[in-house]
Amino acid sequence: MFWRKKTFAKDLPGNRLEILLYHFVSDAQNDFTLSGHTVSTNEFRRQLMCLLGKYTLVRWSEIPALCLADPQQRPFAAVCFDDGYQCILEEAYPILEQCRVPAAMFVNLSVLGNRDLLWRDKIRFLIRRHLEEEFIVCLRAQKHGYDFSSLAKLGFYKWSKNPKAIRSMRIHEDLDVFLAGKGIHSEVIAAANRLFMDRRDVKTRNFLEFGNHTSTHPIMTLLSREEQRAEIGACHDFLVGQGIQPVGLSLPFSPYNRDTVSLCRELSYPVLLTVYEQSNHLSAKRKDRPLILHRWMAPREPAGFDRIP
Repeated sequence: MFWRKKTFAKDLPGNRLEILLYHFVSDAQNDFTLSGHTVSTNEFRRQLMCLLGKYTLVRWSEIPALCLADPQQRPFAAVCFDDGYQCILEEAYPILEQCRVPAAMFVNLSVLGNRDLLWRDKIRFLIRRHLEEEFIVCLRAQKHGYDFSSLAKLGFYKWSKNPKAIRSMRIHEDLDVFLAGKGIHSEVIAAANRLFMDRRDVKTRNFLEFGNHTSTHPIMTLLSREEQRAEIGACHDFLVGQGIQPVGLSLPFSPYNRDTVSLCRELSYPVLLTVYEQSNHLSAKRKDRPLILHRWMAPREPAGFDRIP
């Protein structure tokens, strides 16, 4: 796994890029918006106005060129969304248009059209239905290689996405078996909540570009090179088939390795995105291919905006 040193505001030059990451932007209340990373529409609008007052907002297709430009005092900022939730088109995009703020959406192929739930949404659903302890009992009985030693310390939600704990993406299959045994069908839940956008809606708009977030949202470092190729390649081929040149790869959770970087180079992806919350020094990245850029999780409340330089 690759890690970058934390950057503090006092060290930041003018030629930097701050990236805000959103998942749900919605005023709806359901199992997923109530338990996921959700920002209200009013707060989203307020944050965009704050960004416009402090930064130069840029399109994602323009970001690689910024690294070659002359330094300037006013910093840049960019906005993006992960996963492909329908609320981004219905509730967030009209606000982007009104504020004239460009953004990018990084989609997961497997859930478009509400054919499934992301496995993290399945985890949240278990928690909302108080089924997590029963699921753990099933995992212990199956003896599929999970490490439960950190479960009590981390709690179920964090444990379930810890690479050292789950050790492989077997958890995706085990979730499906458990839910099916309960008569719970992910595609029915996704469709009932109109959770994800449809494939036909994946098209470039005036203020929205698109990128790759893999097919099923795995932890990349738990996959072989060929498994990573399949995850990245399936979503890439879909986007290209839609007439879209992906603006980059958004890493699920952030972990990556040399195989991930190499595969992005093969696809000529300009950008590889983490969620390590820190600023991006543009002049320091002139020779990076792809650019490895870091994002801030958008705060849910106004006070949280203060931590972003």
